[in-house]
Amino acid sequence: MKSEDQSKEVLIDKIKALEEEIKRLKDRDSKRIHTEKALIRSKATAYAFMNATSDLAVLLNTRGIILEVNESAVRRVGKSVGDLTGKCIFDFFPREFKDFRNGYINIVQQTKEPLRYQDEYKGLTLHVCIYPLLNEEEEVERLAVFVSDNTEHRYNEEKLYIYSQIISTIREPVAYIDKNFKFRKVNDAYLKIYQKQKKEIIGRSIEKIMGKDFIEKKIKWNMQKCLTGQGVQQQEWFDFPDGKRRCMYLNYYPMFAKGKQITTGVVLNSIDITKLKEMEEELKRLSITDQLTQIYNRTKFHQALEEEIKRQRRYETDLTAIMLDIDHFKPINDTYGHDVGDKILVSLVEVVKECIRETDIFSRWGGEEFMVLLPHTSLDNAARLAERIRVKVMENNFEVVGSVTCSFGVSELLPEDTDETFTKRVDNALYESKRNGRNRVTVI
Repeated sequence: MKSEDQSKEVLIDKIKALEEEIKRLKDRDSKRIHTEKALIRSKATAYAFMNATSDLAVLLNTRGIILEVNESAVRRVGKSVGDLTGKCIFDFFPREFKDFRNGYINIVQQTKEPLRYQDEYKGLTLHVCIYPLLNEEEEVERLAVFVSDNTEHRYNEEKLYIYSQIISTIREPVAYIDKNFKFRKVNDAYLKIYQKQKKEIIGRSIEKIMGKDFIEKKIKWNMQKCLTGQGVQQQEWFDFPDGKRRCMYLNYYPMFAKGKQITTGVVLNSIDITKLKEMEEELKRLSITDQLTQIYNRTKFHQALEEEIKRQRRYETDLTAIMLDIDHFKPINDTYGHDVGDKILVSLVEVVKECIRETDIFSRWGGEEFMVLLPHTSLDNAARLAERIRVKVMENNFEVVGSVTCSFGVSELLPEDTDETFTKRVDNALYESKRNGRNRVTVI
């Protein structure tokens, strides 16, 4: 018992030293608004954090070379400090681990902002935090990496109290909720994000604070699972009182009665991953979007076609497609230049979009060729739509060149078709329009 008391005193001393360091930083740099930014600029504070946490913590240079490790890292990896420092962190992992994870380090160096993400390695679920340490020139000089093992949850009330002192300096919302779904403890970040006073939350139920719908739709199932003794992770979009919508990564940790395997409540830790989600969505959007016209590209068309063919086979609905190509486009580029050609492509897309439905799949096939996939549309209706687009294009006044025409091919999906035979037949129909004088619609 005395040993435990001494360990607590050591940790409390470290925390007090950290608080003094924070105060010194605030006094030295009063223009800094966010405590976290001040903290990550201080190497001394980073070292204090490394040794005050039970997580695996590593200090890297910008090339991934290990400069410092904490005692937890030495203990968990099973190597000495000398075996770890001076080595590249990725040398300790399989090759396939390197490229993907190195991308996260690159993001931190480019954005100069902390990054938090969930990772899987050798059956472990890991929560990784990467903090950039900036020099006086505001350039990333080093990286502090914290890794926690979320596969085991052996927290009790005593540990929660100690760690609550540490997490009070960071911005992630944390709450302890008992088995009756009542709040027993929250940190300052939790109060701030929900715009509440502590007396408005502590002792009150989640239903009173968040509403019944919030419990039923968002967290009830995960809370109940966690109360059986299992850790749970969840990604969910939430609407907050400040009017902002954020994607939060939620960690549910079961709390046990001291010395017993009986759950007394749940520790809920929330991490804002909105920026990361937005980056993922933007990368996904770019991968299926034509950069010039901002409509779908050929890759997305094939993905959509596969799905629509499955749907057509299942429900026996109509599925047709239109391919169109700008007539004499090469002479336009040769005469007026590619800039003018690009403007014509963009203008053409706007003309077509005015004629089609939101449910239609409109994509750039390549060069000056475009495809429109038409679910639930008969061949006759597709032909009429193609003719309407043809006339609209012909009547449109395009910048610099004036009048432009297009040739069209139209066909429908047949029972024996594959995606290749279907698109080939539409292409053949377009070729027939070209061969027969252009500025016309051919149906096959």
